[in-house]
Amino acid sequence: MDAMDLLRAALGLLLTLGLLGPAIAQAPAPMPATRSAGSAPQPAPWPDADPPPAMAQSPPGASLDLRAALELTLARNPDLVALRQSLNVSAEALAVARRFPTSLNPTVSLDVRPWTFERVPGDGVERLQTQITVAWNQPIELGHRTRLRTSIARASYCQTRFTILQAELAALIKTYRLHQIALYRRDKLQVARRLVDFNQRLLDTLQRQVEATLASPADLVLARVESQTSRQQAATAEHDYVAALSDLRSQLGIPDLAASAEPSGMLTLPDMIGPDGDEALVRMAVTTRPEILAAQAAASGSRTAVCLASADRIPIFSLGPVYEKDETGVTFYGLSASSPVPILNAGNTLVRQREAEYRRDCVALEQLKRQTITQVRATLVTWHNAQEYVQRVLAMTEPIRTETTRMEHLFAAGETDIIKLLQVRQRLLQSEDGRLDALWAATQSYADLLVAVGEIPLIGSVAEPLEPVPAPERR
Repeated sequence: MDAMDLLRAALGLLLTLGLLGPAIAQAPAPMPATRSAGSAPQPAPWPDADPPPAMAQSPPGASLDLRAALELTLARNPDLVALRQSLNVSAEALAVARRFPTSLNPTVSLDVRPWTFERVPGDGVERLQTQITVAWNQPIELGHRTRLRTSIARASYCQTRFTILQAELAALIKTYRLHQIALYRRDKLQVARRLVDFNQRLLDTLQRQVEATLASPADLVLARVESQTSRQQAATAEHDYVAALSDLRSQLGIPDLAASAEPSGMLTLPDMIGPDGDEALVRMAVTTRPEILAAQAAASGSRTAVCLASADRIPIFSLGPVYEKDETGVTFYGLSASSPVPILNAGNTLVRQREAEYRRDCVALEQLKRQTITQVRATLVTWHNAQEYVQRVLAMTEPIRTETTRMEHLFAAGETDIIKLLQVRQRLLQSEDGRLDALWAATQSYADLLVAVGEIPLIGSVAEPLEPVPAPERR
């Protein structure tokens, strides 16, 4: 091969690179748009990144209010931290789809035959010139398949994004449930301990009255039984509180807080914020619920896959220049083209498969919307009923507390007996338990509504108490 041959081959290579240069050097397209920061929390940074300020201000053993617990869950929950890494995989897959596939790289072939001989008269052999063949083939893809592959990868990226958002929402709602359960068990423990203190004071008072022959021994026996029973109930309440703490600490997923975190705040009735009216919540659920957004992204990817399968029916042919110099020194220049012939498989079955997948995803999306509407309307009924029930219970609790205080004064003045006092105190305890049960049921109903609506900002509607109740001490 002489210098002229190398020059011609180099010119062919530069021509192919000039045609592919704009596609290779194009600027990366922006990432798919996702939900705004106001409607969804941003993914946490790498696991070894610095914690957010709210987390940095929570030393081991500190009391955690609801907002701090939610922030810690979002930033440090192990399942979320691991799941967010799939977003990087989807982003890289999107970057790969924007580039030409490796199957479209040009191919060059070189055929050099330096030992060519020809017989001459007289049984002689004459060596001829070197035979050289250089071919440059560039596969050409039609049907905008690169753009379609990019659209499918972008849909997959969005689906991954919304799947992570769905997992974050589920983790936040679970933390909300567990935090409210821990507050509920803590308040139940406080009620049980107040009853223990009251029964102990009553037992001491009766002990003095029996010694002064002002009360019968039977009343003293009854007071002792009530004291032991209340202590047993307090021990059970403490066991339930410890179990609730364990569930909350496990949900946070922070080793430093696994044995010492305590919930702070008051068990209060959540205040609904956001759109006014039930139908507005239904519309918001249909448009913002992560499962629906992920299903929409899946349907969009399936629709694009149908277009890609149709485009794949167009054969990918190869075209390029050819240079040849035979053994006699004659030089040939020309073009070479090759194409597969779609006879045995024209790609129709793949198109039908993609169409079936698209119909499947569309039906799944439609049914998910119907299920969401049904779930939101059903949970709204439960939520409104829970609100009314809490208001009724709170309205009946205060008069019972007032009458109990009056009965204690009557007993101290010797105007009633211990049986009536114990009965009134038992009714007050039942009223306090009923109030806590109503508030706990309301918080769980509100968590069900959060799951149905799928809107994270609604979690911020939980009112922060003005005077947090300290955690009870262990006994």
